[in-house]
Amino acid sequence: MKKFFKAIIPFTIVASIIVACVGCTQPKKTTLELLADRTSYMQNSMYTANDENFDVTLSVITQEEHFIADGKTENVMEISTLVLTPHNVDLLSNTYEYTLTGSQSSVSGSISKNRLGINLACKINDISTLGDLQKLTLTLGENSIEYELTDICPEEVDGSGALEIAYNHYQQKIDAAFEAKTFDRECYVKLITQTEEEGKYYWYVSFIKDKGDYWAAVVDPQTKEVVNARESKPE
Repeated sequence: MKKFFKAIIPFTIVASIIVACVGCTQPKKTTLELLADRTSYMQNSMYTANDENFDVTLSVITQEEHFIADGKTENVMEISTLVLTPHNVDLLSNTYEYTLTGSQSSVSGSISKNRLGINLACKINDISTLGDLQKLTLTLGENSIEYELTDICPEEVDGSGALEIAYNHYQQKIDAAFEAKTFDRECYVKLITQTEEEGKYYWYVSFIKDKGDYWAAVVDPQTKEVVNARESKPE
């Protein structure tokens, strides 16, 4: 028995050293990767279409199940929402059957007036299995309407690229906070537009501690520059 313990102890020591060395070889995450881990709202895609009946929006977002501006990132999941904004309020009273078609498969369901009563809305589950989204078909009785979907998220800079540009703008503050282990913000990345510039979209990126404390930047995807920035702190 004593010989057994003498044999097993050196083996245990060697095994511990190997495990420790494996841990040492794991690459340290960059600050940008750490920010990605702390992103609680990321706009992945926004598909649109329109005709004389509806403005169609299909938003694909990775976000917290229940987004709260509290500096924390918890229960992140992909959420896809189809919204129909009618040009005639009478259309709000209808429930439509829809078919969403992608390059790999399609999904069907029904869409009706949402709780606020200003449009029709529904969630789309497992949208990633559809492949590249192509068209939406709405059916009411024997009548059908087909919409060709276009992703308006800028090809030049996606949401992750916008996060990197905003990080570079606030790099000194963010790096210092991570170095001191005091970084307590969540990242929020959303596509926005301004009515005076029709068809022009920007990325809004915010590093949020709470509703009254954030560092925000507006990124122009064409020039890849921060065109506006604001730091808001509580009184």
